[in-house]
Amino acid sequence: MEIHRKLIPVGTKTSVALGYFDGMHRGHEEIMRQTVEFAKRMHLHATVFTFDFSAARPGEKGKQDLFSRDFIYSRMEKLGVDLIVEIPFNEIRNMSGRDFIYKVLGHGCLNAAVINCGEDFRFGKGRNSDTVAMKRLAGPHGIQVNVVPFVLDDGIISTTRIKQLISVGDIPAAEQLLGYRYFIESPVIKKDTGVGMNFSSVSQLLDETYTLPKFGVYISRSLLKNSNWQDSVTYIGTRPSRNGEAVYADTNIFSLNGAQYREKFLHIELLRMIRAEEKFESLSDLKDAISNDIKRAKMYTER
Repeated sequence: MEIHRKLIPVGTKTSVALGYFDGMHRGHEEIMRQTVEFAKRMHLHATVFTFDFSAARPGEKGKQDLFSRDFIYSRMEKLGVDLIVEIPFNEIRNMSGRDFIYKVLGHGCLNAAVINCGEDFRFGKGRNSDTVAMKRLAGPHGIQVNVVPFVLDDGIISTTRIKQLISVGDIPAAEQLLGYRYFIESPVIKKDTGVGMNFSSVSQLLDETYTLPKFGVYISRSLLKNSNWQDSVTYIGTRPSRNGEAVYADTNIFSLNGAQYREKFLHIELLRMIRAEEKFESLSDLKDAISNDIKRAKMYTER
């Protein structure tokens, strides 16, 4: 799969997915599926046109993404996407809808034969053009428009809805809408033995530019070398008992059994919340809470 970060003329006809797929949830994956299906059927290049919001971000997108672009693009590749074109939003935000179709999707650039987008996709300066306008503007260029209906699961599946679920700690509901397990991943900053309790604690400093789950303790599983998943329990929060400010993930991986974690990176899937973050008045109270968290997590994983 190729990734380009500037507009390029594409020599072959394309089936293009349009959008900012920051969650790659089941709705986004349906757009990818139909984009790739058109590409196979019509012998086109399966392409995604998306945006870089690092310099400018529309207000409705919120301040944070769910996952890294690397993860999102790896899922697109697995679904059969051949080419991703990611353009700084500033470069196109003032284009009219007509210019967007002609200059970006037309024969001199992405060479689209088919445009694929969700029902709520809007484009053009001020987001003043919708899918009806897209069909009207794309038709004279010989471009077919495929509007993919919302994917429903007790309501419309959306990134905003998933972020809300994560923010209140409802991880199983978020997983249902994503279509895969919610996860966090980050470099390991500390590997040591927990406060006098003979368990190994793996600490990560979390990137607050991403949506983070409600602070608290979660049953989790951690990915070790050779795709070896291990049961674990993960605390996410600011460590209020130590008067902390930054957001950390502290994970106890049961199988390490007091041994130190030796890898530089850790990928953790959260399964469900045990309790919300608390501030403890004494070290003894903190130890008791951690012991209870581990017991509850083990009871869940051993069911």
